Amino acid sequence: MAKKSIYLDYNATTPVHPEVVKIMNQYYLNDFGNAGSVHDFGLNAHNALDNARNTIANFIGAKPIEIIFTSGGSEANNMALQGILFKKKELQPNTRPHLIIDAIEHPAIWETANFLEKEGFEVTRLPVDKEGFVNPRSVEEAIKPNTALISIMYANNEIGTVNPIKEIGEIAHNHDVWFHTDAVQAFTKVPINVKSENIDLLSVSAHKFYGPKGIGFLYVKNDSDAHKNESTASKYLRPLMYGGSQEFNLRPATENVPGIVGMAKAIEIAKNDFLQENNRLIKLRDYLIDHILDEIPNTKLNGSRKNRLPNNANVCFEGIFAYDLMIELDNIGIACSVGAACHAEETKPSRVLLGIGRSKAETESSMRFSIGRWTSQENIDDLLEFLNKFIIKLRK
Repeated sequence: MAKKSIYLDYNATTPVHPEVVKIMNQYYLNDFGNAGSVHDFGLNAHNALDNARNTIANFIGAKPIEIIFTSGGSEANNMALQGILFKKKELQPNTRPHLIIDAIEHPAIWETANFLEKEGFEVTRLPVDKEGFVNPRSVEEAIKPNTALISIMYANNEIGTVNPIKEIGEIAHNHDVWFHTDAVQAFTKVPINVKSENIDLLSVSAHKFYGPKGIGFLYVKNDSDAHKNESTASKYLRPLMYGGSQEFNLRPATENVPGIVGMAKAIEIAKNDFLQENNRLIKLRDYLIDHILDEIPNTKLNGSRKNRLPNNANVCFEGIFAYDLMIELDNIGIACSVGAACHAEETKPSRVLLGIGRSKAETESSMRFSIGRWTSQENIDDLLEFLNKFIIKLRK
């Protein structure tokens, strides 16, 4: 049998869209100037940055001055959490700023919170329910007089559950607390408007939506009374690095113009067929979930059945090691990922799956399938055919 080539790991990363590659090549080969230079090459690069900032801001209901380019989601998350808390401590030396996160955050938030706790900051980690939702009431109950920031992920990277962000943001604002959301998985998959959803800071990474790796951005809400060309982000964030004045004195480094332009192009593409593509993904996702649950005994869905990302299916196949199933599928050319990066005692079970109440055995039996722009109905049917075969084999 010829080896297939079916990619079902779009939540890990996506292929770069050909139109994105095309425009990036223009800025690698022709318009390659440093955006800080004042000759035509530099001015062309600077204009490209301005245009990209406008594209991104318009997509999320923000202002261009509120977009800070980063190397990706992890840097944006660190900039938000470390930036807010260290700045708060700098401005109020006698306080112990408090951070609220949830128990199933991405490591870029979880490990940053652990670091901040070691640095003397106070951290609260909220539990989630059996579907992975953060209860807005628990957020409100956790707020203290010294709470400086609430950070709740928009959608979970493993199980796809989409949180009630607007409601949580409203609670944060009612208590005059900054609200951050890691939107790396949700961006371009669900509609996001930072103003109507009460979001003060938002992290994004381009490689999750057919853009290049190594580029992302942090949205930082500007003061309402600020001049349209004046960023107030440095009033509330301490930089992670020091050097030049790029990105409003918050991110010193020569700007990655090809990456930034590529990210903006990927957003344009997503915007042009947003509803059509998301509806297509939802149909494929539900088809996959329904057939697995109906046709394969002793299976259950991890995460919410209703409020989940349009491209995510995370399933527990009882009685097997998902790692073994992943290898069987990979051997015939179907790429997916284990719900927990573990096999027996080799590594720790998924903190996310444990957080929603799954047992250690269930975490080791869980697998994530994530579909995307180039996933077809035929791909899903091929997957279902081989899932049935391999699970029967592995359960013997």
